[in-house]
Amino acid sequence: MRIEAADYFVAAKERLSEANLLYEKERYALAMYIAGVAVESLLRAYISHIDKTLEAAHNLKLLWKTSKLRFLVSPAESLQLDAANSTLFRRWKNDLRYTSNDRLRRRLKRLKLDRSIRGDFLKENCRNAIEAATSILKVGAAKWQP
Repeated sequence: MRIEAADYFVAAKERLSEANLLYEKERYALAMYIAGVAVESLLRAYISHIDKTLEAAHNLKLLWKTSKLRFLVSPAESLQLDAANSTLFRRWKNDLRYTSNDRLRRRLKRLKLDRSIRGDFLKENCRNAIEAATSILKVGAAKWQP
């Protein structure tokens, strides 16, 4: 059974809600992964309107370009989306689903995303990723026309 655009759109909202629940339970690696899946689902919803056969794997940058969402937003929203995308794309990888919190800490350190953060930098990076996903979904949902 083929996934329709509306299915992707609903899944995006559900995944974001689940990312927040995982964050509250300190399941940061999985919460960050699910936040990215929420954005992936939203972008796939937009892409489904353009090309029902397109397959861009799990590359958020490629999905973002292909979705054409950037052409539907105001200049102010575009700046907001650019910042959110930069935050999320830097932290998210499809292999986070196989990653422990400890391994994600090591990855964030390698990326120097532990700098200037007081307290738990894993928790803060996860919060940043979920916040970025929330921002992207908020704009995407406002522009959504099934």
